[in-house]
Amino acid sequence: MLVCAAVAVLVVAGFVWLMVHIARLLPMRHPDYLVSMTGVDGLNLEATSGGVPTTLSPVFNLTVRIVNPGNVNPWDSTCVLGLSTAVVSYGDAFLGRGSVPPFCAEENEVQERMATAWGEDVVLPRFLRERLSAELERGEASLDVQVTMPAGCSRCTDTVLVCNKVKIGGSSPSPCRVEEVYPRPQPTPAAAGSTS
Repeated sequence: MLVCAAVAVLVVAGFVWLMVHIARLLPMRHPDYLVSMTGVDGLNLEATSGGVPTTLSPVFNLTVRIVNPGNVNPWDSTCVLGLSTAVVSYGDAFLGRGSVPPFCAEENEVQERMATAWGEDVVLPRFLRERLSAELERGEASLDVQVTMPAGCSRCTDTVLVCNKVKIGGSSPSPCRVEEVYPRPQPTPAAAGSTS
């Protein structure tokens, strides 16, 4: 009886040692999130007469991709959750916003979804307008995209994909870094009849 218990302990210890050793040999890769900008319309940057700032009404076609190697959380899917929002900006100036449909990539899978972001009567400061215009002429224009996946609970963090320098019409997607951010509290509207 004692011999059987000792053998069982040795087998379990050996199995644990083997799993730890194998885990150290395999490189751990977290899921990759990537964004590409497949098309843009409405970035007409010609100045209006009389020095009035030009307003833009751009539309951005985006592709959000998940590459899930599955070796950090095996048998676990990686998702872009429902109610996710993509925001496009240039030099910290807002250009457009849109929703990203929910989707998941299972272990060892690549999945992507199309999304559209848009803005209406967006004012881009003159110095940014001139810089973006020059970059568009040279075919070097890139924009920033943030995809925010809202937290599922009131005290949880939002997951934000920060994708910098996404080339307009770029054939290869730009990598995103993942940040956990506490949601900003929404401003409360003034009470009716308030005089403050």
